[in-house]
Amino acid sequence: MANLKLIFILLVTWVSSLHASAQLSFSDSISISRNRITRTAMITLGSWAAANIGSGFIIAGRSSGITKYTWQMNSYWNFINLGLAGMGYLRAMKESTKSTTLLDNYEAQNRVEKIYYVNFGLDFGYIAAGLYLRQKGFDGTNLHISNQFRGYGTSIVIQGAFLLLMDGAMILLHTRNTRRVSARMHLQ
Repeated sequence: MANLKLIFILLVTWVSSLHASAQLSFSDSISISRNRITRTAMITLGSWAAANIGSGFIIAGRSSGITKYTWQMNSYWNFINLGLAGMGYLRAMKESTKSTTLLDNYEAQNRVEKIYYVNFGLDFGYIAAGLYLRQKGFDGTNLHISNQFRGYGTSIVIQGAFLLLMDGAMILLHTRNTRRVSARMHLQ
């Protein structure tokens, strides 16, 4: 429940931080918006990762059974998320210094949307893999292995669900920019 509250707070903060400047050229405003969305998303992902790493190791160390393995996997999984968030943030910062044309923005918007659509599909795969592991945990006779499968599976479902929500939000936000660029391209 605490993780859902954290997700909600981060998403509200993130959405409220998105705004465009009326004094910029159209191409600049699209580029700035894309990079702002990406930076905010990477901060959200990095915050999620840091919270899961910190709490994961503490709670895993103080618990046993399925709970231990759920929190342990939350920690492991989020080292990858933290690395991806850091790289994504740095890339967005680098991209924000570049001047872009309408065609550059069109290509960049399509590229970023494709990335999030692929990630969105992978998120369903994570959830399915987590459900498979949970089910496999019910099939074993060794309690330790059973708890590990069920705990790791639960964690992967949770992480996949978070990523599904985040990638879905990214698709919606970036699609809005892509539509604006596409409409402008068709006018020329």
